[in-house]
Amino acid sequence: MLPLAACQGADKPGSPSSPAQSVTIQGDASYLEKIVLPPGSMLHVQLVDTRHADTARAVIAEDKFPATTVPIPFRLEVEGKKIAPNVQYGLRASVRNVDEKLEFTTDTAVPVDLKSSAPVEIRMVRAGGNRE
Repeated sequence: MLPLAACQGADKPGSPSSPAQSVTIQGDASYLEKIVLPPGSMLHVQLVDTRHADTARAVIAEDKFPATTVPIPFRLEVEGKKIAPNVQYGLRASVRNVDEKLEFTTDTAVPVDLKSSAPVEIRMVRAGGNRE
């Protein structure tokens, strides 16, 4: 059996011989508008199971990151035991200001390959469809 080095340490869930290891998803989130975010803004990133779309069950992992510069770097850790084989996963992201007002968001989940170590690029759009 060949080792799965490209899996970023992910073992098959439920493998009795070894506990599942975490997977790291990293990349950048950005938007096209030339707008400076207010101080205290945060990037919210979620890994979602696309089978469950917009339900609470869809969120597999999530974290927040300071949104001080654009592009906004993120590094999301996912517990290996939460990852199922043969499931399509995606990333959703949003930026909220210090008052939790939604500033930017993804309009669709960005597909992600959990077996790849390549950085993920997330493009967000202005919340509410406002254009400047």
